Amino acid sequence: MKDFTAKNAFNFNRVDAEEYLLKNGAGKIRRIIGAYLEPPMNYAVDGTIQQGAINDDSDPGMPPKFITPQPLRTFTPDDLKHYEYPKFQTCKDLPAKLPIDRGLELYKNGTAIIWNVGNFETPENYTLDEAPFCPVDADPFLPWIHDVFPSHDGTVVEFIAHNRRRCKTGRKHRPDVLRMEPQVSLMQHVSVKRLTEVEASQLAPELWQSSTELEEKAYRYRLVPMEDASSDGKFTRFICRFYGTEFTTGKPRLVLLDENLSIYPYNYEFISYRKGKPTMITPKGRDNKYFWTSIIRFQCPVPENLQNIIKTGNSILSDGTPTLHVDLIPIRTPPRFGVDQMYLPEDMIGPPTMWQKTSLNNWGDKDKRSKGFNASEQWGLKNVLPRVEASGRWTNLPICQPSVLFEDEDHDDNAGSNSDIVKADKSILLKKMTEKPHLLSACLWASTTFRVRGGKSDGRKAVTDTGSRLREWIEFHLMVGFDHIYVFDNSGAHTNETSLAPIINDYPKSKISHIEWPSIICNNNIPAHDSAGERSSQYTAENSCRTRFAPFTEWIASFDTDEYLVPMGEHNDLRSVVIEAQKKGTNILTFRSSRGRLMYERSKDVEGGYREMLPNYTYIEAYNCDSSSIPKESWADRARKQIYRADYVPYHYVHYSTVTKGYMKEFKDDKSRWRPHYSDNTERVTDERSEAIMIHTKTTSPTDTTRWNKRCKFDFEKKWRGCSVGFAWPNGVVDSENNHTKEGFQYNCFMNERVENYWIGRLKEALKRRKNQYNDNNN
Repeated sequence: MKDFTAKNAFNFNRVDAEEYLLKNGAGKIRRIIGAYLEPPMNYAVDGTIQQGAINDDSDPGMPPKFITPQPLRTFTPDDLKHYEYPKFQTCKDLPAKLPIDRGLELYKNGTAIIWNVGNFETPENYTLDEAPFCPVDADPFLPWIHDVFPSHDGTVVEFIAHNRRRCKTGRKHRPDVLRMEPQVSLMQHVSVKRLTEVEASQLAPELWQSSTELEEKAYRYRLVPMEDASSDGKFTRFICRFYGTEFTTGKPRLVLLDENLSIYPYNYEFISYRKGKPTMITPKGRDNKYFWTSIIRFQCPVPENLQNIIKTGNSILSDGTPTLHVDLIPIRTPPRFGVDQMYLPEDMIGPPTMWQKTSLNNWGDKDKRSKGFNASEQWGLKNVLPRVEASGRWTNLPICQPSVLFEDEDHDDNAGSNSDIVKADKSILLKKMTEKPHLLSACLWASTTFRVRGGKSDGRKAVTDTGSRLREWIEFHLMVGFDHIYVFDNSGAHTNETSLAPIINDYPKSKISHIEWPSIICNNNIPAHDSAGERSSQYTAENSCRTRFAPFTEWIASFDTDEYLVPMGEHNDLRSVVIEAQKKGTNILTFRSSRGRLMYERSKDVEGGYREMLPNYTYIEAYNCDSSSIPKESWADRARKQIYRADYVPYHYVHYSTVTKGYMKEFKDDKSRWRPHYSDNTERVTDERSEAIMIHTKTTSPTDTTRWNKRCKFDFEKKWRGCSVGFAWPNGVVDSENNHTKEGFQYNCFMNERVENYWIGRLKEALKRRKNQYNDNNN
């Protein structure tokens, strides 16, 4: 049934809208982002969940027994708490002013507060205290949205959210782990069938009854087994309601246009199974190693009659005010634990004989035959969803302009954003791409200042050299063949005084895009901390970049300003490297990572017994002394970075291509050769001598070089203290008989001759040309 009686055409007249805006201002046009918070439901039998031994990480706990059938949600609109988030006003504010967190907060000394949330227990009133800034802790069924935008062709609205349950996983946070379980539910599909109002009322008369004509005309839904679901309701999780602001009566009028069900770009539950993992979620919650559950990505299909106006950006007024919005209503069910509750059809995972008795953990009973999820038993036959008005939801999420590219330097600054993601010549929007305009693009998440993992909020372990690094990093990677670089500027999470914009503005917008991204890391602990670090801002930025700009590039990479991807051998750029790799069937190129040391000859002593880089050297020059020889050993895989084919890897997570097209292949695609557990064989490590290598120039802080003149001696006994100052092996050859300088400093690193003799000179020339060009433009 797809006969939406409340469906309306969008009768939008831009002339009328702009005339009203000019005469009356935008106050009555703009819709404020809001959230309705639904009270929590108890889906489990009391006392049946076990979170596992608190000091035994090998004990994941035991999932609860769920109440069957799942209880109906009988709340009324009066039971919901409503919050509004007025920081967002126009598309110029997207994505920077979405209600993600409290925003920048400073200590009295001006230092930004970045919480290491594993170091203290959650306050009693935390959830409601946070709700005025972000509603997700108070209602964990609401996705923690960091970005929302239409696809470049206007067919879907993309949502990039983070799994907030991963932010607090330590022993002090066992209550938080339980409370935030719905965040994982959002990654697990449900199946629903559309109903008429009469059918819904007959099945579940105890649900709240609407008195408005709009609700009486709207769709109703019931949770059903997959085989009984509507054709677009087999793999969904959200109801998407589209609204438009019209001006046919001479003043703005909000109209409900259509309603669709969400879709996933890949099936999270299926990906977990293909990785050979027992579950997407454990009761204990120490699941951060499941990288593919960090980002919640989903889409709302755009009604066909709205696709063109969204694709062209014509629904956005001249001041950036959007006239189209979407409400997002989650369908609420508890999470499914493990293979025994897996809800996937046979054409995806094969017949039961392939998965019923599996080596995957069935919560302590490895001999148990998995039954799979029984929808009829768990949901019952009358599990009708409540009306939208009585459901927790996000409201008035703006539909702005799709991400586009600059074709030249002339662009319309009123096209919708102060970020470069939505400003461009309209001809590019209307021009159908016959091939991707770029071969190689880069994503960068960076800030003028930041604290390393585990850094205290008093300013210790602060890094402040990103600005000086960024010019060099951009220049180098443009020089080696990157077509475009997208800079997601996280400066606003750390300071309100500076940003990376002044540096980026020195470059043509056809080469560099600047996206304001001030969202704050939810947990800046080190990965090995009891409450493992979760750099939510970085992970969502990378996913947003890949999702926004993959349509425009064949290959893409995400790495940092201290990481240089250097062509080697006969390659003078990275373009030839990826072209040759693609011809050989490679989809993912991995660069192993080892630290470069600050070279003794290119640094100086400073007060306090430290060393720092001399000012007349570039970073890649000063740190061209790698702790590992070529080729690097497999231990250097841990902090790898990758260039990957944008269409082959829909989800990349910092170091890993965690979801690929290979993982997404289903049983029906190749029944004879399909196997449940998959490992991608189109990924390989670069040949560091003949293709490319990564030079990691991570800043050596003053404290890293404390007492360097003792710690770097060949006869220093406490070798575990380490030496962070670089002394290069002569000719790159390890010689146990001649292992130190005449001053007694032990050789500990290897100079890259290709960098030294070829790339450094060219980089300095490029930096000089850019400086001269800047001076000419400003004279």
